[in-house]
Amino acid sequence: MALSSGSWALPAPVPASSQQPACSGPSPAACCSTVLMSVRVSVSHSGIRPLCLPGAGSDSLRLQLSMDPNLAGEFRLALRDTSGNRSVFIAEFDLRSVQYEVKSSRCHEMRLAASPHDCIRFNFRCDREAEAWSTVVISSLREARRVANINACESNGKHDSDAAADQRSSTSLTLCEELCSELSKVIEAGDIQAASQHASALARQKAMLTIQPSQKNYTDGEISLSVVVEDASSSCCVTVIVFPYMSVATLKQQVFLEYGFHPRVQRWVIGQCLCSDPRSLASYGVQKDGDTAYLYLISARQARVTRQLFQQDLENSLMASALPPGSSLTSQVWRGYSTLPSKLPHNNQAETGGGNNKAGDIKDVLDFEKLQLNDQSNKASKTQQTEWACPSCTFINKPSRPGCEICATARPDVQSCIQQEKGRREDRRESGLSRS
Repeated sequence: MALSSGSWALPAPVPASSQQPACSGPSPAACCSTVLMSVRVSVSHSGIRPLCLPGAGSDSLRLQLSMDPNLAGEFRLALRDTSGNRSVFIAEFDLRSVQYEVKSSRCHEMRLAASPHDCIRFNFRCDREAEAWSTVVISSLREARRVANINACESNGKHDSDAAADQRSSTSLTLCEELCSELSKVIEAGDIQAASQHASALARQKAMLTIQPSQKNYTDGEISLSVVVEDASSSCCVTVIVFPYMSVATLKQQVFLEYGFHPRVQRWVIGQCLCSDPRSLASYGVQKDGDTAYLYLISARQARVTRQLFQQDLENSLMASALPPGSSLTSQVWRGYSTLPSKLPHNNQAETGGGNNKAGDIKDVLDFEKLQLNDQSNKASKTQQTEWACPSCTFINKPSRPGCEICATARPDVQSCIQQEKGRREDRRESGLSRS
């Protein structure tokens, strides 16, 4: 249905001669729009340049209102020149960008809402056409503005909703912290009813909490823990300085940093109980100096600890713990995670050197290739006396092992090792002579 010349009627077929020019006008939007109404008008006054041309006031002008059926609130107001056998769009406006006013029964004025606020006055042929046109235009203008307001409200509502969500989240977090603080106080005071109420409120919020006893519940100060360390073939006893409130996981990290045992190879037993990482040492009875704990070491292969994983975890632990600048790691640090090494040295005198920042010191600690003893000959002789290299996988084994800990290859005979070393030296000597 379409409204034409003041009454609703079926849309008339458009002549072929006028259909093509309409689609070739300045605005392609008219080609896919539905025409609501079209009336013949003349322009008595115009501040818009195209309508100031000669002939703009003739009866060949038609005022047309159309809408886009695919977009709500999209109305277009256009002027067409229908002189002769042509139909050309002279100007087209978005209905939301104009102000429309009825000046008299046959004279209407349209003014642009944006600067420079140019205006056009239209004269209609009769009162009935002018009244019908004003009814359609004003109702369409009201609908366009209503949709625009809805879109604006939805946009603002989205921002308001996000802001409200952030505010609710902040308020919820604040309330959660207050409830946790109050819960701690009423539990300490022994108020069972109030503690139940606060716990219920936290449960309704589904808050994620970490609940653990305060350090005030533990023995003050550090204690010396006697640790018996054992692996498959040897054992020793060391003393570790700990705090009773420390968790077993924290103890594993401390031993990792001080002795080079990866946490995965550590199995702690205190008071005939296999320890779990979250529990504190005090919960296993560690309260005073001299208390005993047992540390059993499994092989690196059994714990699935690779050289790369070991080095990466060690670097992360060093960065997190920020060791003193004088701390250093020996070349035993890799093989130390599955055997019993000596405790890593801590040279506090190096702290007075100054000039190197903490990041540079940690980098030096992590640079394993540079951490070698000055006396290479003494190191080689000491290595031959204390450990042996597997001929298959090159793993450094303890002198007490008859076979390789990693691949189970039999330990080579001492005499054969000497002969192999002599052969390698002769090969190097001959290759050096051939180059010269």
